Amino acid sequence: MKTNRPALFVTTTVLLTLAIAQPARLSAESAAQWTVQVSKVNPGAVGLTPSFQVAIYENLLQELSKTKRFNGVLRDGDQKASNATDLLLLNTVVEKYTAGSETRRAVTTVTGATKLIVHTQLSTPDGKIILESTVHGNVRFMGGNLRATHNLARNIAKTIKKSSMPEPPSSVVTKAMNSTSSDGVVVVAFP
Repeated sequence: MKTNRPALFVTTTVLLTLAIAQPARLSAESAAQWTVQVSKVNPGAVGLTPSFQVAIYENLLQELSKTKRFNGVLRDGDQKASNATDLLLLNTVVEKYTAGSETRRAVTTVTGATKLIVHTQLSTPDGKIILESTVHGNVRFMGGNLRATHNLARNIAKTIKKSSMPEPPSSVVTKAMNSTSSDGVVVVAFP
């Protein structure tokens, strides 16, 4: 038996039925994400040169953006942070620094390593600590001394990417407003 329904109507009905029967699950990339503001690197009590501080900071901004774990990566003092919901602050304090020698590394592979050890802390603006870690970065063989800052930033980004973080507050509110009942019907509550 042939129906007189337009094909568009049938297609739309099928799509809606699928959406109701199987609620969409959010992937890590599409789920609500935090925005992170990277604070300037604190040199601590070690004699870290300003070039290393800046290099760590710039490499951190770049490596954190690559993780796709954050909605946005903001610089210290960025005005967007005051309007950002779901903001996290990344603080980095240098605990140990061993100046290396590119010449020694080129001559022998045993000496001349540049080493950095930092303490990182990811927290909410009200001080709740989300993640705290000690991270190492070094250059042992080939490469310039500043390569240690790139390796350090990459290791910090890896640590953050592998960690499990709580959902942002706005995501929790959204989930509470849009929930699915046990029979598969999507329930949408409006404030």
